[in-house]
Amino acid sequence: MKHLHAAIFILATSTAIAPGFAQVAEGSATSAQPPSKAPADPDRPPLQLGGPSKATPILPVFEPIARPAQALFKAGILLRGTFNNDFQGNPVGGLEHGTANGGTGTFGADFQLGKLIGIQGGQFHLLFADTYGTTLQSKIGNYIKSQGWYYPFQRLELAQLAYEQNLFGGTVNLYGGRTNATAMFARPTYGCNFISGSQCPYYLPLFTGGFSGFPYATWGGRIRVNPKKRWYVEGGVFSVDPNRRNVHGFNLNLDTASGIVAPFEIGYETDFSNDKYPRHFKFGGWYNNAPSIDPLLNTRHLSRALVPGAPLMNTFGRGGLYALADQVIYRPDNSRRNLAIFASVAAPFDQREIFSSQSVAGALFTGPFASRPRDTLGIMVTRVQFTKPETLYMNQLLAKNGSTSFVKRTQYDIEANYGIRVLPGFSLTPNVEYIVNPDTTQRPDARFAPKDAFIAGVRITFNLGDLLGLPSVLPGTH
Repeated sequence: MKHLHAAIFILATSTAIAPGFAQVAEGSATSAQPPSKAPADPDRPPLQLGGPSKATPILPVFEPIARPAQALFKAGILLRGTFNNDFQGNPVGGLEHGTANGGTGTFGADFQLGKLIGIQGGQFHLLFADTYGTTLQSKIGNYIKSQGWYYPFQRLELAQLAYEQNLFGGTVNLYGGRTNATAMFARPTYGCNFISGSQCPYYLPLFTGGFSGFPYATWGGRIRVNPKKRWYVEGGVFSVDPNRRNVHGFNLNLDTASGIVAPFEIGYETDFSNDKYPRHFKFGGWYNNAPSIDPLLNTRHLSRALVPGAPLMNTFGRGGLYALADQVIYRPDNSRRNLAIFASVAAPFDQREIFSSQSVAGALFTGPFASRPRDTLGIMVTRVQFTKPETLYMNQLLAKNGSTSFVKRTQYDIEANYGIRVLPGFSLTPNVEYIVNPDTTQRPDARFAPKDAFIAGVRITFNLGDLLGLPSVLPGTH
């Protein structure tokens, strides 16, 4: 706990002094190069469809409410909100057949403090989230969600309460408060264009690395430096709080925090303003000093599947590495229509975890038809491998329940979807998934190994900013 409080104190101090230092730093940065790209707000659920982030045309029916929203934006306040609903069914495979419907609504605002109170380069971010619904995990047994916007702990959440400060013309960016690590580290460029939860956020750093994830914000922050155009290096410290998911997030103390996770990342990134074929390359890792539950053993060092008892808590430090890459490889014209490919891999250093590795490969075509420049067509293949202790635990439970079939260590999730931008701010995304070798982590009562599952469904998305003709982020947001 001493390490946790020290790290949080350093973070709080750096963000507290940043506004005053910004007045000097911004004024002395005449030769500093601005960052090559302003990524989407870290805690903002990304748009599901591709295309530019600039404001879109407003439908006449929404003009009466769009005008005051745009006036607020000009004054320095950007309203933001989304609604995402995932409906799916598995007519084939799993443990049983059925349907499920779940989703998340968000609402908040970003405040440009330079316009509002004269703190140049400063921003304040506030976001609330509310979740609801059911999941196909109960029908299939799988650990990885097939419905990305389903969350099991359902209540109104404080999902973001953070301060951001750009220094030296954007060469240095400080970000701290109630936030989550998955929003800023190991973040796939195209992951949230897919329905499966495996890449939105990256599952292995979230559950094996102990990263905090949306909407369960914890205390933490990040320092990002752009040493030269297109390159960046960043590091952060975030509290690890196993109890956070059981509460609403409005209690801001550290009473239940058990340690810290410290990620780092080095990256190279471009966008359409400086590269005909934009690309992102990211390499990073993490260290986590919080205790973790052993996947197999109890406190007597016997299998929990066979001998009931409290789980063994591993107290050794944990770490791991990840790498992500994506590249636009084809543009049919001079618009932002494009075909991009992506791939990633992540793995922990030890095997007393749930996953021993995760790798992903896929492609996303934004604007597959000239008449539909904001539609997307995507395919993604995710491979996860469970550790031997986790696999043994699942199979011992199956044997105990009388099963003669057992799960395998390696699992594949194949997804294809088509995102249809029906109107500005409203989209539909029909999708199909096929899961090879499903697991039983979510169904310890299973009496047989789940069969390969076919899933079909549709995502409904509303985006307030798109609806009201607002940009997706404030200028200078990292």
